Amino acid sequence: MNEVKAINLCIKHRDPIGFEYLVKKYRREALFHARIFLGNDEDAADACQESFVKAFNAFPSLKSLTSFYPWFYRILKNCCINMLKKKKNSNKYKQYKYNHSKNSDCDTDSPTVKLEKEEETELIWLILQELSPEFKEILVMKYLNEFSYNTISELLEIPRGTVMSRLYYARKAFKDKYNELNKNGNSEEVAE
Repeated sequence: MNEVKAINLCIKHRDPIGFEYLVKKYRREALFHARIFLGNDEDAADACQESFVKAFNAFPSLKSLTSFYPWFYRILKNCCINMLKKKKNSNKYKQYKYNHSKNSDCDTDSPTVKLEKEEETELIWLILQELSPEFKEILVMKYLNEFSYNTISELLEIPRGTVMSRLYYARKAFKDKYNELNKNGNSEEVAE
């Protein structure tokens, strides 16, 4: 089975086998994006589950769909934003620590280098959690997912020029927050 066949089965027959194919293909990517928005695994898993249910229920109303994930991503994004709005205590999300650096550390790194990498990773994720959802989203798409401007444009349904503009302001907000936090830690500032 391929994506187009699975989509057609879901649209025409609300076929659970076709939908299972789509879920298996995109669940890791969806969970990753939900984690970025929500800051923890439990909420991200809930958002993914809710979004996949909404997508499955929405299939009969579609006439056609050429690509599943851009359409699904909008459902997931809206679900995550709604969950964030329901949460009154934003400190819970600021304290989230993503342990990405464990996977990228080399065995040859000294304990000091590993500790510095872990601290830097924690600082980056802390800063991302403090940025607005639209800035966080576009920075992750560009620098973690390494999506092209055109892919980001398609996923967010905004013109390519708006992608570039939003990235500029997101990078600036990130840099300002990074420099602010590093002043307290006596570290070097990020260059313009």
